[in-house]
Amino acid sequence: MLSAKAFFETPSERLTPRMEEDFFTSLMTRNKTYKTTFHDRFFDINPYLQEYLLRRAPPALRILDVGVSSGISTVELYDDLSRGGREVEVVGTDILIDALLVKVFPGCHALVDSGGFPLRFDFPLVTMKPWVTRDDYYNGLFILRKFVNTLFTRRVHQILRNPHDVRICEVKLVTPRALAKAGITLHTDDISRYNSGFEGKFDFVRAANVLNSGYFPPAILSTMVANIGCYLNKPDGSLLVVRTHEDRASHGTLFRRGNGRHFEVVHRFGSGSEVEEIVSGVEIPTK
Repeated sequence: MLSAKAFFETPSERLTPRMEEDFFTSLMTRNKTYKTTFHDRFFDINPYLQEYLLRRAPPALRILDVGVSSGISTVELYDDLSRGGREVEVVGTDILIDALLVKVFPGCHALVDSGGFPLRFDFPLVTMKPWVTRDDYYNGLFILRKFVNTLFTRRVHQILRNPHDVRICEVKLVTPRALAKAGITLHTDDISRYNSGFEGKFDFVRAANVLNSGYFPPAILSTMVANIGCYLNKPDGSLLVVRTHEDRASHGTLFRRGNGRHFEVVHRFGSGSEVEEIVSGVEIPTK
């Protein structure tokens, strides 16, 4: 697998889908989640969305993609919906987009989030995960990994005291192809916190692998759904809540904003969304 430094220095046209998947899925964030992703995840859903939004949304389509992770699926959604020359603008958000690549020692780098939490360590010949795995306790590597983690992390925090230090390089934890698309903009955002700048701005919101019952309690999910409801235009603004399971099959529900204060079910993909009842029960506030 590519080191963090090599990944960010590789031209986008030379990055293969496998390279991107291997790199992003190896990153565990501060909240213990991974940037899990793979190409063509929603190949069976995007064609339906393309037809539906062609009929129900304005010609100039404004989309909010929540929890973009690596941005690979965001690029695919943009490409699919903009086929035929349709004007599409996608705003992609995630809680972790901005990161820092810090040169901690000659030939050694640490990839960290903006607060210094370690995501990856690079040596001249190998790259290493910062966290201890179960196997490490059997093969003895946990001693080395803990030592490196302590050494590199302490060094990172020393360097970050001066934000203008030349050893610090700002990077984006998304596919370079997303950064290259003029119709895609990316922002750090927490969907559980209301963003007044998004109010009534979007025709379609996709929440893919974000609104999961295993991630958040019902109260937090309801807050997120209420926020999304305020971000959508009435009456034809729509929301897709979808989750990809371990067998790579995606199950989700497409909702319509409507003129009322509750979402209306439009279509189900597979078995539908596991949080469909929560979404339908949320009362969208009037801002």
